[in-house]
Amino acid sequence: MNANPVGDVTIRYADLPSQAPGDPVPVLLLHGFGTNFEMNWSAAGWPRALDTAGRRVIGPDLRGHGGSDKPTDSGLYLPEHFVADVLALLDRLEVERVDVVGYSMGSRIAWELALTAPDRVRRTVLGGFGPANALAGLDTAEPGTGDTPFDHVYRTVVGLPGNDAAALAACVRGQASRPFQEEPRPTGGPMLLVAGARDTVAEGAAGLAERCGGAFVEVPGRDHANAVSSRVFKQAVAEFLEG
Repeated sequence: MNANPVGDVTIRYADLPSQAPGDPVPVLLLHGFGTNFEMNWSAAGWPRALDTAGRRVIGPDLRGHGGSDKPTDSGLYLPEHFVADVLALLDRLEVERVDVVGYSMGSRIAWELALTAPDRVRRTVLGGFGPANALAGLDTAEPGTGDTPFDHVYRTVVGLPGNDAAALAACVRGQASRPFQEEPRPTGGPMLLVAGARDTVAEGAAGLAERCGGAFVEVPGRDHANAVSSRVFKQAVAEFLEG
C-alpha cells in the first residue's frame, strides 16, 4: 500500500487502476469499524468485481485501522477528521470526483463526505447502515462488555490481527460523541442503501433510503458480518454506478 501523511496521522491506501480501457469515475471504498481495505473489500472480491466493470479502485485504511496510524485520542475520531483524510487522499491522487461505497462505519463517513463536499461525490452507496444510533446503549468506557448489536461487533473485531484495542476504543468514543443525524441530508447525486435482511445494525435502512429519495436493496439471508461479500450486493452496486 501507499502512504499519505495527513496532519496528525499517516493514511495507508490502495490505488488499483482498472485494466479495462476508458477513464470512468474512480470508486472510493470505505471500510467498516475494526476492519481495513483488505479484510472488508479485497477478501470479499470487490476490487475484482469493479475491475471487471472497468473501474479504478481507491481504498484507504481509515485512521485507527489497518496499516494507517492508530491514535488513542478520541477527539481524533470525529467524522470531520475521517472526511479530511479522504479529501486529502483524493487531492494527492488528483482525483476530482468519485463514486463512494461505504460499509457500516464507512457508510457514515461516506454520508459525511457527500454532505461536506458534494462536488467531489457523483454517487453514494451506504452498505450496512441505517438511521438509528448504532452505539445506543453501549458503555463507551468499556465497549464490548454489553449485549448491544455493536457490543457484538466490537467483540468480533477487537482481536483481529493488526488491531489496536486502545485505538478502537478511542474510535468508538469519538463516534459516540457525535451521533449520526439524518438532517441535513446530502443533496447531490443519487444514493443507494444496501443491507442484509438479518442486519440489526442497519435497521431502518429502507426508510432512510426513501426519505433521501434513494434506492434500497435487501440482501436475503445475510447479516451485518457477511452481507458485504454477497453477489447481490455487488450486482446492485454495479448497476447503480452504471446508471
